Amino acid sequence: MTWLHFCREMNLKKLYMRDRKMDQYKIRKAAVTGGSGGVGTALIQKLLSENVEVTVFQRKDSKRKNNLPVHRLLKIEYCSLEELKDYCPKETGYDVFFHLGWANTQREMRDNIDEQNKNVIYSCYAVEAARKMGCHTFIGAGSQAEYGRCEKSLDEDTLCEPETAYGVMKLCACYTTKILCERYHIRHIWTRILSGYGKFDNPDSMLISNIINSIEKKPLAFSKAEQIWDFVYMDDIASAMFLLAQSEKSGGIYPIGSGEARPLKEYIDILCEKLGENPNEFIGKVPYSDKQIMHLEADISKLYRDTGWQPEISFEEGIERVIKFEKEKRSHK
Repeated sequence: MTWLHFCREMNLKKLYMRDRKMDQYKIRKAAVTGGSGGVGTALIQKLLSENVEVTVFQRKDSKRKNNLPVHRLLKIEYCSLEELKDYCPKETGYDVFFHLGWANTQREMRDNIDEQNKNVIYSCYAVEAARKMGCHTFIGAGSQAEYGRCEKSLDEDTLCEPETAYGVMKLCACYTTKILCERYHIRHIWTRILSGYGKFDNPDSMLISNIINSIEKKPLAFSKAEQIWDFVYMDDIASAMFLLAQSEKSGGIYPIGSGEARPLKEYIDILCEKLGENPNEFIGKVPYSDKQIMHLEADISKLYRDTGWQPEISFEEGIERVIKFEKEKRSHK
């Protein structure tokens, strides 16, 4: 065999092994918790657009279950996070379990240790469900709250010093689910999502609450807006999670943000311009909290390196979509 033939043979073997590995992590069937929230609905739409069969776990009494689309590939299992403990799947052969669900996320509940601690147990139930369903990959939705306050960009190695029970338990869930996944030989990926915004977002968030106030002719209210911030559109978050699920990497922690930090005042100016409001009338109306984060920025270099992901939707475009969505939602009431 000539050297040229040998090189060609080795290259073909490499391509074959790469294709086998890519096929190993191809998503045909996925399970999702927290599917009716902002990131969850975006993720489900992404999966359906890729012809993935999706089973979403949903509380029967959820007020947000109408956020879920009607689709031939979407199946709803009425099962709460707590009830995942006893879940017995009717079929197996699933590929990925996306665990986005988290109970008691309201601002007033974020320091309730007992209630937040339950979510760590629920997250372990989610891994058990993933095992029963035959998943090769478990992807958890963590939070910027795991880091606490930090004055630099956040990467997978940034020291975590959470300052709320919510942040502490998210961090705990990261490592307890990792231990379980290692026991069951399930690939473990943990995302730490920064300030996501989009359709079906939390109405109490800074962006959505002020959009709603403007539509309803109520006064807006912002802080002094001296923070450096990183907003990322939820459709982009969904794309990142989808690409992570299909990546060849063995697992890890991935912060998800736009990777572009800007003064919060710039975002507010853009928002108010789209709403036809004067931002200067409303700046400084909301006091900083005692644990106010003043710098929030994701280092997305590892995410880009491992998946090729980059955000596609600018804040200008994304916030325009959200304003249109909120206006249309109210016009149909």
